[in-house]
Amino acid sequence: MKTRNDIPQAEIVAVGNELLNGLVSDTNSTFICGQLRSHGLQVGRISVVGDDAEAIRSALDQALSRVDLVIVTGGLGATHDDITKDVLAEYFGTTLARDPKVEAMIRVFFEKRQRPVPDAALRQAEVPKDGRTLYNDQGTAPGLMFERGGQRVYVLPGVPREAEYLTRQYILPDVAPSGNLCLQQRMLWTTGLVESALWEMFGPMDTLESLVQVASLPSHLGVRIHLTAYGKNVEETSAKLEQAETLLSNVLSSYIYARDEQTMESVLGRLLADRGETVAVAESCTGGLIGHRLTNVPGSSRYFLQGWLTYSNEAKIKNLGVDAELLERHGAVSEEVARAMAEGARRCAGTDWAVAVTGIAGPDGGTATKPVGLTYISVAGESLTSCQKFVFPQDRVRNKERAAQAALNLLRLHLIGLK
Repeated sequence: MKTRNDIPQAEIVAVGNELLNGLVSDTNSTFICGQLRSHGLQVGRISVVGDDAEAIRSALDQALSRVDLVIVTGGLGATHDDITKDVLAEYFGTTLARDPKVEAMIRVFFEKRQRPVPDAALRQAEVPKDGRTLYNDQGTAPGLMFERGGQRVYVLPGVPREAEYLTRQYILPDVAPSGNLCLQQRMLWTTGLVESALWEMFGPMDTLESLVQVASLPSHLGVRIHLTAYGKNVEETSAKLEQAETLLSNVLSSYIYARDEQTMESVLGRLLADRGETVAVAESCTGGLIGHRLTNVPGSSRYFLQGWLTYSNEAKIKNLGVDAELLERHGAVSEEVARAMAEGARRCAGTDWAVAVTGIAGPDGGTATKPVGLTYISVAGESLTSCQKFVFPQDRVRNKERAAQAALNLLRLHLIGLK
C-alpha cells in the first residue's frame, strides 16, 4: 500500500448533491477517518462530488493515481439520483446481476415493517458480477468492493448508520494495522483558554512534535488536544504519549480536566464520590444544564442531592433565601446575588458544596453596565464562597452551555485545590 512517512494512505470520495448544497453534513467521512486512523492508516484527501457520472469517474481516477485504498460513500439507494453503483460497475468493466441473498434481505426488511416491497427497492439487489457484495444488516442497499491491480475501492451507502456498520464489518478487518508500525492516540480535554492563548502559554512545539503528531480542536467549551504517536511497538508509542502528556501537563495542568473518553461531569463525579461529598445547584440562566450534566453520570445520586431553577427574583427569595434587599440593590445578575444563591442552595440542601449561576443569556436584556453574556458563577463550600465573573458572546444557546461548563470547571478547581 502506498505510504507517506511510512503511514499507509487512503482517500474518501463522498457522493451526493445534498452534500454540495449544504443540506447534509458529511459525517461519514469524519467517522471513516477516525476508524482508519485507529488502524494505522491516514486519509490524505476527501473529495466531495455531486450525483454526476463524470464527476464520480474523475474523482476515482485522481484518487487511484495517488493511493491504493479508496472509500466511496453515497448514491447506492433506490431513487433516480442514486447512480454510484452503475458508474462503478462501468468503471470496473462489469455488469449487474441479481443477488438472491440481497433480495431476501430486502424482503425481510419490509416484512418486519409490514410494508409492501417497492420495485425500486428490489433494484438494490442488482450487484456487480465481478465485485464483492458487502451485505448490509442495517438497511436495504448493500455495500460493494472492487479490486484491481492491488488497489481496492469500497462503496458504502450514504446513510450514516449503514456506512458505520459496513465500515466496521468489512473494511476494518481488511485493513489490518501496518505490520512494522504501531499507532496509539490520546485526547486531552481543556477548558478556560482559547486555542491561541493555550499554545502561546505552552510555548515552542519542537520537543512535543518530536514525540507525537498534535491536532488542536477548538470549540466554545474548550480545546481538545489530540496526540498521535507512532513507533515500532506498543511500549515505544506508550512512552511517547506519556512524555507528551507530561510536557503539556507541566504547563497546562489546571486547564486539562479529562483524558480520552472522560467528561467533565464524570471527572467531577469521581472527585465527589472519592471524597464522600455532595453538591447542589441553583441555576438562573442555564435552564438546568448544570444539573443535567451532573446527572448524566451513572450513580450520580450518591453525590448530587438537589437543584433549583430560580429564574425570577421571587423564586430566588422563596427557594434559596436570597435577601430581597440584596436583589433590589445589586440586581439579579450580580456577584452578591450569585454568592447568596450558592450559600442558600448549600444551606437548604444540606450539601458539602453548591454551585450557582446567574446571567444574561441574550440575545436581549442587556444594558450598558450589564451587557448580554454577563454571567456570575459562585461555588460555596464549608469554609468559603468564591465567585467568578464572565462575559460571554451574544449567543443564547452557546452562552448557556459555556456557563454550565464554566460552573462545573470552577467546582472542579475547588475540589482539586486550585481555586
